Amino acid sequence: MEWFRRSEAVELRGVALVVHGLNLNPARMAAVIAALNEGGIDALRLSLRGHGDNFRQREGMDAVQSRLEDFKGASHSLWFQETLKGCKEARKSAREYRVPLFLVGFSYGGLIGLDLLAARPEVDFDRALLFAPALSLRDWDYAIRLFAPFPRMIVPTLAPADYLANTGTPMAAYNALFETLDHFESRIGPRLNIPTLVVMDPGDELVSFDGLKRLVEEHHLNQWRFLPLHPKRSLLKGMLRHIVIDEASIGRQAWAEIRKEMITHLLRHRP
Repeated sequence: MEWFRRSEAVELRGVALVVHGLNLNPARMAAVIAALNEGGIDALRLSLRGHGDNFRQREGMDAVQSRLEDFKGASHSLWFQETLKGCKEARKSAREYRVPLFLVGFSYGGLIGLDLLAARPEVDFDRALLFAPALSLRDWDYAIRLFAPFPRMIVPTLAPADYLANTGTPMAAYNALFETLDHFESRIGPRLNIPTLVVMDPGDELVSFDGLKRLVEEHHLNQWRFLPLHPKRSLLKGMLRHIVIDEASIGRQAWAEIRKEMITHLLRHRP
C-alpha cells in the first residue's frame, strides 16, 4: 500500500482506495490518482501480490523473476484479504478526518472492491468510480478456463508492455479472476447500490458493456450510471479498448472529460 496525498494547499474532501487491474502495473494508475489529488482526495494505492513491489525477493532471481513467481501463487482469498487490509487502512484515514471513503478500481480492481463490499458487512464505501470493471466478461474470455489445471502456465498479454506488471499472466491469476467473479455473483445484492460511475468503452474487448447494463437492471442498482467513451483508436500501438485510465490510452479530449466527471461524481453531495 502506498499513500498519495493531495497538496496541503488543497482542502481534504475525501479518501479513495485505488485498486489496479489484473497484471496492470499499479504505477499506471498515476493519472487517476493525480486527478483525485487535485480534487482534494487522498489516495491509497493498493498493489496486489505479484504486482508492483508486492512480491518476495527470491535468492537467485531478480525482481522481475521474483514478482512473476509470486504472481503464479495468486488466489482470490489472498487478494481478497489484501484488499480488505487496504480498505481498513483507507477507512481509518477517512474516519480520522471525517471525510467520505471512495472505491476507485480498474477492471479486476473494481471487481475485487465490489466483491469485498458485497461479502463483508463491515465494509462501506460512500461512492464508487469504476473503470471497465470486470463484472461481466465477454463469452470468449471463458475459453481460457480450459487451462485452469495448469496454474503456472504463462499466457501472453496483448496490452502494451509499459502498462504491464509482468510480461505475461499465469493461469493462477486467471483462476483467481474467475473465482472472484463467482464469489461476487453469488453475493450481489442491495449493498452494491451506492452512487457508482462506470467509465468504459462500449467496444471493450474483455468486459461486456451490455452485460454490465443488464447486471445493473436485474439487481435494481438505480444509483449506478454509465459514462460510455468513444475515443479515436489507437493512440498507442497494440492498445486495448479495455484500457481507459489515462490520456495516452484514450486521448486528451476523452481524458479531460473523465477527469471532470469523476471528481464531480465523487464529490457530489449525498441526498
